[in-house]
Amino acid sequence: MSVFKIEHVYYSYDSGKTPVLKDINYEFEKGKTYSIVGKSGSGKTTLLSLMSGLDKPKDGKILYNSTDISKIDEDVYRSRHVGVVFQSFNLLPHMTALENVILSIDVSGIKVKNKKEHALDMLNKVGLDEEKANRRVLMLSGGEQQRVAIARALSYNPDVVLADEPTGNLDSTTEKQIMDIFKDLAKQDNKCVIIVTHSPNVSNNVDNVYNLENN
Repeated sequence: MSVFKIEHVYYSYDSGKTPVLKDINYEFEKGKTYSIVGKSGSGKTTLLSLMSGLDKPKDGKILYNSTDISKIDEDVYRSRHVGVVFQSFNLLPHMTALENVILSIDVSGIKVKNKKEHALDMLNKVGLDEEKANRRVLMLSGGEQQRVAIARALSYNPDVVLADEPTGNLDSTTEKQIMDIFKDLAKQDNKCVIIVTHSPNVSNNVDNVYNLENN
């Protein structure tokens, strides 16, 4: 059964004159990895914005567990059900890796016995030990910062992880390491992982590829 479904989605920036997305129909299941590919300007990032609830389609529906996401409280949707990982990380640079993850826990409002312990568990899950967890994020490498961003997205245990060019600024070795994390999230933790990418290395290592150029 699909955890996430896009039905006849249409979007444009100019009152419908020039569609960015037209009649998009995709389905996504838990336990699998997906990539959304296409040339620059094909609407990849726009589609991710719609899926994350940051914008709304002009027509069509985006369903999470069979419910139109427009019917779900925006804050609850983005802080409980969907975790978003950005290419630019979007971490707070004056805070440590640990503090960034704890802040995400606070924003989500989830109840955990020990927030620090939970945050350390999430960071350990993506390969960062306690010493690195206590570093300011600006003192971490690009690959380590991306791991923090993934840990932050996982902190409230969402069903769906959306990633926008998560390896775009990384070297090939680090890209593989990040992809291994995403694949483990799907296979071991039963997450639905959806990655917008232009990288052939990423799209060759997922379960399903959706190409926007074919729409």
